[in-house]
Amino acid sequence: MPFVLPWHVIQEVDLVRLIGDHHRRAALCVHAEVMADDLPRRPDAKTLTAFLAALDERVIQTETDDWSFWGAMQVHGRDDALVSTVLDHIRARRASDVASARELIAALDAGADIAPDMLGYILRGFFTHCLRSIDFEQLAVLAMAGHRMTPDARALLTDALAEGVAA
Repeated sequence: MPFVLPWHVIQEVDLVRLIGDHHRRAALCVHAEVMADDLPRRPDAKTLTAFLAALDERVIQTETDDWSFWGAMQVHGRDDALVSTVLDHIRARRASDVASARELIAALDAGADIAPDMLGYILRGFFTHCLRSIDFEQLAVLAMAGHRMTPDARALLTDALAEGVAA
């Protein structure tokens, strides 16, 4: 488990899964933004089904899958209020993303009769908050891992942050 001991060096491989998850979630956000821009036209059934499945897989299901990584950021035997607060904040953001994803799934349901402007509001709220959550998580890793990161790990993370700013 990475980061368990205070002297553990954080390498690029330790961050690959998290950054990959962030890239997949960001791509989902881009898709949501395109859907919002295309309103009042709704996506076709095939596109919508794929989007809803990805939304479930990348936001709802992964909310509970990633805690081994975040839990490892806490150093055993040390009471670090800042780390605990940051992790609580990440949990709250993830829970909010899940709630937004569920709201979006309900709004995009084939039987849902929702006005295009309301759907656009829900789509934009989802992708804006989700992208902010990704940025916060990446900044949290930089803050918590700090000097223990190798140059390659730091480059991977700063490149991912730069991509988020450019998007």
